[in-house]
Amino acid sequence: MNLKKRKKQEKYRLVKELRYNNGLSIQELAEKFGKSERTIYRWLKQLKRSPDSGNCDEDETRGRPKEYPQEIFDEIRKIKEEVPQRSAPLVRRIVKRKFPTNYPSLSTIRRYLREHGLSNGGGAPRKGYRRFARDKPNELWQIDIAGVQTVAHLEKLYLIALLDDSSRFIVGARYFASEKSTNVIKVLRSAITKYGRPREILADNGTQFRNLLGELGTRYTRLLEHLGIKPIFATPRHPQTKGKLERWFGTVRQMFLIEARHTFKQHPHYSLQDFNRMFHKWVKWYNTEKKHRGLPGNVPPAEIYLNSKKRIYRPLKSTINWDKWLYQTSQRKVSKYNEISYKTEKFKIPPGYCGSRVKIIEYEDKIDVYYQDTLLITHPYQPTIKSLNKQKKTRKITNNGTISYKGVQYYIDYKLSGKTVEIQEANLGKDLLIYLDEILLKKVNK
Repeated sequence: MNLKKRKKQEKYRLVKELRYNNGLSIQELAEKFGKSERTIYRWLKQLKRSPDSGNCDEDETRGRPKEYPQEIFDEIRKIKEEVPQRSAPLVRRIVKRKFPTNYPSLSTIRRYLREHGLSNGGGAPRKGYRRFARDKPNELWQIDIAGVQTVAHLEKLYLIALLDDSSRFIVGARYFASEKSTNVIKVLRSAITKYGRPREILADNGTQFRNLLGELGTRYTRLLEHLGIKPIFATPRHPQTKGKLERWFGTVRQMFLIEARHTFKQHPHYSLQDFNRMFHKWVKWYNTEKKHRGLPGNVPPAEIYLNSKKRIYRPLKSTINWDKWLYQTSQRKVSKYNEISYKTEKFKIPPGYCGSRVKIIEYEDKIDVYYQDTLLITHPYQPTIKSLNKQKKTRKITNNGTISYKGVQYYIDYKLSGKTVEIQEANLGKDLLIYLDEILLKKVNK
């Protein structure tokens, strides 16, 4: 008998003793235990209404658990073994797609995985924290950058997200190849344009939000001041201040990232834009369909954010010149071939400026080239990630920690000797990506 059931039986016996030995009324018992009179009656009924009975026949009153076809559990095992990192909620979501009318509950799937040694296991008991939440949607947003996440040939990615504190609704989220401050502003622009301006935004003390001295004056804080939004900052080294967003990052890792890594490993030609399209589809599901245990009635976040009469709505009253906040500048010297090199690409410059230094302003989809204050030329520009060779090969790590690929030895790690890794070529064969259990282990220059 588990601890939870034992405590329940002890409580039922105490109610019986107080009722029959001490003569307490049903009303007095209800007040003492903080329950309704109907609940007290039910507790006594579960003890068969007998003063001498010491058994709790709770299991008999609940009926037999529902049975499911064996093929469903075979599918659960197959899904889990295919990608062992998949969590029970993610496994249930995949099973639901294949068996939409007859699928097990989350607790049944967790029990099956645990009984068959497929569970990822639980951590140590966690310390409790005091809950807080703003009363009105758009009163406070939280913004943060998740730690670096590696995804197949896309390598290192950074997730920047904005969450409404009252409803847990994700007002903006997107993956980027870097965590620079202009990417933060892109997410802000998307969220504010679509949902209006919040009163406050809570951020941590990263350099994207504060300068290196921990003071205000960054592009981020100047933009918020320009928009009439108050920036507030979390206590240093205390991530619990943004606990809702940190917890959501965990949900992304458990319910999206594992599946996305598996998909992108199978499709090495997919781009970052493809990844974000897949992610935005998942975010829409999270906002509108996933039930949230931290919200009243366990409703999805959109139910509260979009339908609350308390929701604050402050749309932009005038057009914002977002380019002013997003561009980056740099300088280059024009070659004798009337070209400049910028981020590994060559761009033509009109004749007559050979040897001169020009100023480059990079926007989201173009670059402008200036000589002093004169615009020379505009080039379309969209950074791209080079695709991989689709061919996959495996190698076994030797006792000295190396693998052999096309006649060349590459050192991996002697601690991983005996492990089988998967190899994919990147950057037109110039780099090798080494995977272990679908996680990028190492990038090697050939």
